[in-house]
Amino acid sequence: MMARSRKEAGTMPRKRAGYDAACYYDGKLLGRCTKADSDAYTLLMNACGGEAARVLREYAYFSPELKAILEKAALMQADRSRTGGMFHAPKNSPWGEVQSCETLCPGVFLVSTASYGGTMVANEVAAVLAPAAKKCGFKDKGYICYEEDAQESVVLRELLDKKLWNIPDRIKDKEQFEEKLNQSIRQYNPEYWRARQSGRKAAEAARSTTPAKEAAR
Repeated sequence: MMARSRKEAGTMPRKRAGYDAACYYDGKLLGRCTKADSDAYTLLMNACGGEAARVLREYAYFSPELKAILEKAALMQADRSRTGGMFHAPKNSPWGEVQSCETLCPGVFLVSTASYGGTMVANEVAAVLAPAAKKCGFKDKGYICYEEDAQESVVLRELLDKKLWNIPDRIKDKEQFEEKLNQSIRQYNPEYWRARQSGRKAAEAARSTTPAKEAAR
């Protein structure tokens, strides 16, 4: 069992305001959080046999910080579950033989073929995707796949939101890149966009009410 709270992992680096603890997995810092979240992380991971993806499936309510921590842990565990402890780039895709492949994060591949391409997300990594994001793709031989024009922007938006991927330096105007992603999603996947915006508003509301609750104690 690798899940550890701040006390078990030792002294952590300088903390952000409002956080008094952190969560670790296998010695790696997953994120800073409140002590309540740190305790919940350890408790839930122990209750689910140390499987972060199972925690995400079986429990519905998390703070934004704890959810991000569990998603990172799930990604690390999924990476190790593959043969050799890592995900291997796919050689074939729903669009044909893969000619080039870029790994966006473990288990998520941006692929191109002779005629078309898209993003392929290994099934083991699906726990980090929002339910609305999963609905935008289609399943094919161990992956959830997203076509490059109408669907791929959903995966990129998810990875950016969860800080699992950064816009590469070769893209000079990163703000314009993000805005194009958002425009594509609003046009081709409006249900996902509404779900994302609703989730962001709920997270902001949760953050704004937490200090008031703590002050009232």
